[in-house]
Amino acid sequence: MIQTDEKVLVEQPSVKNTEYSESATTFDYSSIVKSDHFKKMCKEKTVFTVSYTIFYMLYSLLLPYLALSTNLLNGKIIGEISWAWIYAISMIPMSFIVCSIYLKKADYFDKEAKKILENQEV
Repeated sequence: MIQTDEKVLVEQPSVKNTEYSESATTFDYSSIVKSDHFKKMCKEKTVFTVSYTIFYMLYSLLLPYLALSTNLLNGKIIGEISWAWIYAISMIPMSFIVCSIYLKKADYFDKEAKKILENQEV
């Protein structure tokens, strides 16, 4: 993808990638940026990314805070296993869940971006 002043050239994959081919598609980037669909997608992406980042950071940083500043995690559950162990081990499935949700949303945003480009083809 090559960006000029107001247009973006997207070159189709080919065997020779040394020069621009005639199959290169031109997009009017300034009209894409101004479109409601693009603005909506950017807002959704920002809300998703910021909210999941805040959640993940809070969940991760809560363990050291609770372990060092309070006695909440000192209680025993089964034998010598405390709440601190349960909380720490819960980070593994939580990480996988957050990653899988992110992958699904990334696929969704890729499809939305493709729709936007298809609607803007000259």
